[in-house]
Amino acid sequence: MKTILELVTEIVSAHASNTTMTTEQLVQELQTVHSALKSLESGQAIEPAAETPAEEAKAPALTIKQAFRKDEVICMVCGKGGFKTLKKHLATAHQLTPGQYRKQFGIKSSQKLAAKSFSESRRKAAEERGMTDVLAKARETRMANLKAAKQAKPAKTAKGGKGAAKAKK
Repeated sequence: MKTILELVTEIVSAHASNTTMTTEQLVQELQTVHSALKSLESGQAIEPAAETPAEEAKAPALTIKQAFRKDEVICMVCGKGGFKTLKKHLATAHQLTPGQYRKQFGIKSSQKLAAKSFSESRRKAAEERGMTDVLAKARETRMANLKAAKQAKPAKTAKGGKGAAKAKK
């Protein structure tokens, strides 16, 4: 049978392999797991530490500048990094939309939730496939449709006004 120290080492190393942790967080995690296992061994109930997650949610460990790097994006909710884009991680791990995430951390809507190098490589690939021309044509078509819709609206309103006047007579 493994000792408590061996179990603590396995549990914390497994957690640390999936989560980026500072030295202080690692030491705190070791102490928390060790005390929990000792309590279990002695038959005492374990009290959940509800204060720690609430404190972390209030103050993000990273600044926006630190979270959005050239080659990776780091989640400001959990601190996990190495992402090219955050959208899927936010949805699966935190049940957040990009809009909710931006609002929670005060991130501008113009800030992309992707690594800069990833965005650049996608833009270059789109240019190579000729997608910039397609996008320009789509924008022109959309603007023409909006212009036509604006011109058509006043005509409908005027017709409705005349019909209403006839109905009153």
